[in-house]
Amino acid sequence: MTPAETSAPDRSTELRAYAMIVAGSFIFSSNHILARYLHDIAPPMGMVFWRMTIGVAVLLPIAGPGLWRNRKLALRHWKLLTLMGALFVPLGNGVIYAAYNWTTALNGSVVATAQPAITALLSWLLIRDLVSRRQATGIAIAGVGVLIIIARGDPTTLLGLELNLGDMLMLASVCALALNSILIRQVPHEIGIFQMMLAVQFLGTILTLPVYVAETLYYRPMPTDPQTVAIMLWIGIAVTVIAVGLSNTSVRLIGANKASMLNYIRSALAAILAILLLGETLYPFHVIALLLVIGGVYLMTQGRRANF
Repeated sequence: MTPAETSAPDRSTELRAYAMIVAGSFIFSSNHILARYLHDIAPPMGMVFWRMTIGVAVLLPIAGPGLWRNRKLALRHWKLLTLMGALFVPLGNGVIYAAYNWTTALNGSVVATAQPAITALLSWLLIRDLVSRRQATGIAIAGVGVLIIIARGDPTTLLGLELNLGDMLMLASVCALALNSILIRQVPHEIGIFQMMLAVQFLGTILTLPVYVAETLYYRPMPTDPQTVAIMLWIGIAVTVIAVGLSNTSVRLIGANKASMLNYIRSALAAILAILLLGETLYPFHVIALLLVIGGVYLMTQGRRANF
């Protein structure tokens, strides 16, 4: 990486990144709710294949000309982009959709909260990118807040969790997405965010195609009813293009460690959406948990890179 990439971002840049994280979190939260809703209707690789295909179709006129101009640079980094495609599409999002066939939303949310810690660990192992004590404290406080929400204020709910195939798949997908977030900053800045997204999603879709064909032939075809099509259009455009674009930009601006706070905000917002859309009651523990999340996120925004 260049010195500009490793230097600490200024405050205005950080604020822009945090605004993108919040906006992206609102959209990302819908992805998990819709994935759980469709888990017994749409096959997982079919969902991720058509989600990314829609995303590529939307990105092509936007980023295609620029990516073509940068084709020589992109070809020099084809191994990195292909690895990111595998991590983001089949191993990341595809495995998430598969996990919801065996695990509950509660278990899946608990496992997903490990992503910031895994991101920080992988950042240290791969690029020696450390977090400060304040950032680590923020991660812990926000994590407690999210766990309170998904446990509905009852710690015994968490103690009673038992890992199953779905939980292990969710953990594997979290590791894949954490590694993908770290690799974003290794892509040359000459390749713009949307150009990178187009390349990664296209390559990931190509890698997913054989698995999708086998799934269609031997498991379940992708339904084409109006409701499923409408949901896939939302996931393909809003989640895959807009939310991922906001997330990737924030990673480039402030790094994967700080940007990983998106996971906490997304989980908290998913709980709020469950209340609004599924008619669940707002309890005092929701308020306490959200305050912890907000406090933890604030500490992460204040933290600077430093060794422990």
